[in-house]
Amino acid sequence: MGTNTTIDAVRQQNQQATLSQKDIGLTELDGFQLPSAVTEEFLDRMQKEVNILGMADTMTLARLEQEVPQFGVPRLSGHARAEEASRTTNSAAESGEVKFNATDQSYYILVEPKRDALKNTHYGPDQFGDYIIDQFVQRWGNDIGLIGIRAGASGGNLQSIGGAAELDTTWNGWLAIAEGSDSASDRIGLEDTADAETSTMPQVDMAGASVDTQMFDDTITTLDSRFRDPDRVKFLCNPDQVQAYTMSLTEREDPLGSAVIFGDSDITPFSYDVVGVNGWPTSYAMLTDPENLAFGLFEQMELDQTTDTDKVHENRLHSRNWLEGQFDFQIKRMQAGVLVKNIADPAA
Repeated sequence: MGTNTTIDAVRQQNQQATLSQKDIGLTELDGFQLPSAVTEEFLDRMQKEVNILGMADTMTLARLEQEVPQFGVPRLSGHARAEEASRTTNSAAESGEVKFNATDQSYYILVEPKRDALKNTHYGPDQFGDYIIDQFVQRWGNDIGLIGIRAGASGGNLQSIGGAAELDTTWNGWLAIAEGSDSASDRIGLEDTADAETSTMPQVDMAGASVDTQMFDDTITTLDSRFRDPDRVKFLCNPDQVQAYTMSLTEREDPLGSAVIFGDSDITPFSYDVVGVNGWPTSYAMLTDPENLAFGLFEQMELDQTTDTDKVHENRLHSRNWLEGQFDFQIKRMQAGVLVKNIADPAA
């Protein structure tokens, strides 16, 4: 099975560098570019707000374009040597890279707290920066989660839920990447995989059928056995699909049906957890280790704050605050997951 020690090392360094919780005052928000340590804390708090970001592999990027090397591990990588013979055969692992590219992918959110908000919160004037940061954490976390899942997908993209078309053409989320939208990376597969198959994730097509036990079995058996670790690999899908499958189990006239009704049984088909992810389209599911999904936030986030303009005074605003950043999404290894498509909408 392939490893990606570089991504893991970056993530561990970022976690170690994360600031402990403290007040962020207005003086720390006064400046064009946020300190990288504040960006680290911002990313850490986003992970706690949004479940998909809490499960995915998130990191800050030191550069807008960053290639992360991949190395494959074949089933058998050694060779026998006869007595007195030389070691003449090389045993080199296949290599490639996954590329983050946040160039020309800027995203901003505007927060305009009113002066009355300062009066009606527990924050004092010196800690009002915390109020602004809280707003940015919640809004950025929500938006990044949706962009990471839906952007550019062939079904259930951001435009389908009211987003601007430019969001789908600017970013490729995890579903779009699994469908083959990433052409910049030089991906590797398993030793018996054709090169053409490394650009997309293995797929199961439900052809309009509902989530059922057969779907879970088909998906598990499609995943290469080297990646089938129930302690790490999970089914990711829409919460309504989880509820619909749970409801179908209650129809069983056996102890499992009763246990599900009374909440005494987790939903773990064939020992794999099923996780309802907020914002996940109903027509898709994915079986993978959530840390196979990666999010990179360029460490140089920019904050623009204005406090003395006509609009600020006319609307009795405390300030106008734009937080802008650049980011990208990636899937570390395509064959370490299975994409399920064309699932029936449980509400239809």
